[in-house]
Amino acid sequence: MATYKKSVIVDGSWVKSGDLKTGVRAKIVSETTPTPSQFQNKDGSVKNQDVCQVKFEGFNETYKMALNRATINGLVDAFGEDAKDWMNKVLLVETEKMRVAGRAVIAVYLIAEGYHRADDANGYAVIVKNSVDPRDYEDQPSGHVEQQDASKDVPF
Repeated sequence: MATYKKSVIVDGSWVKSGDLKTGVRAKIVSETTPTPSQFQNKDGSVKNQDVCQVKFEGFNETYKMALNRATINGLVDAFGEDAKDWMNKVLLVETEKMRVAGRAVIAVYLIAEGYHRADDANGYAVIVKNSVDPRDYEDQPSGHVEQQDASKDVPF
């Protein structure tokens, strides 16, 4: 007998990273779900991306966004492993211009209050608590920290 899980489809337009600026506030307004991407793994299988809907301060529309690994790890550390617990938290946008495979791209990070983006000992982006030295990030235990729900005070 086959078993099935209900699939969740995230609707809307994709956010354009070039339209976002560091310091803008954001809220994830849908559950983050693994979704097949247009890219393939080295073995030819389809890569997944972690997609959710995000509302950005100053924008009327809600946008689809694929969360990068640093953002996901930061959200897990701040709010726990259940993506439902990431929703409606006020997050800060940070953008970073970089080169990937010879192309200029803009990485977008969503960062919880009390955290910041840094580079680990290998030069990779990580999101860590303000009191954590990112060079020692691999040795830090992950802990769930309760954040006050300031979402009702945010006008977006």
